[in-house]
Amino acid sequence: MLEKEPKNLPLIKKVAPAEKKEYVRPKVKEVPKQVLQETLSAEEKRRMIEALEKIHGPKVKAKLQEDLQISEQPEQAKEEAVRQVEQELTLLQKIAQKTKDPFSYWSFLNSRYFNQTGLLTPWHVLFRKIGRAEIKSQGFESFEAVEIDDINISKIEKMARKNAWEPGMHYETRGEIKGEANIRGALFGPDQIKLKWEADLAELLFEGSLLKYEVYVGFKQKETDLQATVSDLATLESVNKIMEKYHLDEPIAVGRQIYQKVLEKLTREIETYALAKCMPYEIYRYDRALVRSKFETDISQGLDQIREQEIIEGLKNRQFDEKIFYYGPGAEKYLQILKSPEYKLANLEIELIKKHLPELEPYLQGRTIYDLGAANALKAIPLLEKQMETQDQVDYVPVDINPAFVFEASAEINNPKVNIEGKILDFTKPLAGKLGDKPKLLTLLGSTLGNGDQVWQEKLLKNLGQVMTADDALLVGVHLHEYLQQVLKLYDNPAGREFVMATVKNLGFPENKIELEMVADEGARQIKQIIHIKEDLVVKRRETEITFKKGEQVTIFVSQKYEVGELELLAQKAGLTIEKSFFDPKKQWELAVLRKK
Repeated sequence: MLEKEPKNLPLIKKVAPAEKKEYVRPKVKEVPKQVLQETLSAEEKRRMIEALEKIHGPKVKAKLQEDLQISEQPEQAKEEAVRQVEQELTLLQKIAQKTKDPFSYWSFLNSRYFNQTGLLTPWHVLFRKIGRAEIKSQGFESFEAVEIDDINISKIEKMARKNAWEPGMHYETRGEIKGEANIRGALFGPDQIKLKWEADLAELLFEGSLLKYEVYVGFKQKETDLQATVSDLATLESVNKIMEKYHLDEPIAVGRQIYQKVLEKLTREIETYALAKCMPYEIYRYDRALVRSKFETDISQGLDQIREQEIIEGLKNRQFDEKIFYYGPGAEKYLQILKSPEYKLANLEIELIKKHLPELEPYLQGRTIYDLGAANALKAIPLLEKQMETQDQVDYVPVDINPAFVFEASAEINNPKVNIEGKILDFTKPLAGKLGDKPKLLTLLGSTLGNGDQVWQEKLLKNLGQVMTADDALLVGVHLHEYLQQVLKLYDNPAGREFVMATVKNLGFPENKIELEMVADEGARQIKQIIHIKEDLVVKRRETEITFKKGEQVTIFVSQKYEVGELELLAQKAGLTIEKSFFDPKKQWELAVLRKK
């Protein structure tokens, strides 16, 4: 578990953009309620409330609901109104409706079905009906049917914010997101196809106040394709073939209308996923970094399913990987715990780094720093500052499993001399091909190595050793064994308990049926976090139910403390060797440089 930064740590000097003036957000007028009510959709209002409630606290929710005039269950009311209208239609009205159906022979009674390509004929309708029968045999109810099997996000780029506000209501582009989607649909043929998608993330501003974010999604099958968007229907190759085969696009452009609805559905689903995973209300808040940042990611719906299965297996086996703490709300709680006054262990590590910067300098110059388990980046800052004493530009790669950490780390490094290219991935998994070829310094600080049993620790070091070359180095920090009852106080405090309980609730345990205990196990040299089951309960995860009996104890987290020399043994098993070691005067912390044998 990474530790807390010292209160008086000097950060990298914040350099203002271009004109080198202090960035100050000007005072702005309050956004009129009417503008908010008319501009935002129901979904956008809901997202805005969630984001602002997260930033400003729960008291803002009721006020926002009142200001935005959010009604409960608007969709159900709309569906009921449609059903009522349909029931009241007369026979003639129903026939009139059928004449508007381009898949019906009644459409010949509709005189408007005539354009440059000629009159609608039975031949056209016949092929459309044949097409409808064929797609039903493939499992699709209509040509509008489309399903996304997987969405992945490969790249996120945050653009530098301007140093001035424009008056009135206007859009400003804030970032770009790229990814792929595996889809199946009647308009795309019987097989799954892969579409590349790109999205611009734009802010809608009114008098300097943020109203909402919008994502503009476009699709491609090949890099050479035009972007297929709702507003500009550049037809994809596979869609053209289907529309020609079944006469969907002439003489009446019904195919275009269907295609637009399909794109709208795809766009909505990708927009929702991108906004949820890319956390724009956090990345692009006005108090965040003003420099450009790039991120490569492993984010995908497929990976979400794998992680969900890992949680289910952990619940069944009563054994968890420490990374579950950093899924979902656990990441934000951990960023809060780093600011807790009780959590002071990081002071030792950071002071150790600063004290030995001259000895660490040979491992810094000309190398890219990969900050594994970056959190808020404060342990990497002294290293970057040392690099910038002799380099005009330095490269920093924050690496973490949760986007919140990587965005937070990049926001702290607010200096144009630092090129930020983060990676959102699980660094405990194989990293082959995911790190750059340039000489690098990997950092594994905050005793992250101790967040698992010995098998897990050995596997992690081997994994990192496999991507290291003779030019690379690994800087590891571990918490040494001391009187654990005293150490326990750094974990067992209000902030620490809130962090753990956020994960416990995210796992699905009802708070009123469990009790959390933090234990100092002197024999094993571990701090353990244990859930005591107070009464029989069932944890539900999707379609799976896991039963727990009264009296059971479930260990959800272990933090290992090391003896002097133990890190050397772990390194040797991973094919690594310690080249330099540093200790604080009381030998509470060890900082070691590891190289490949």
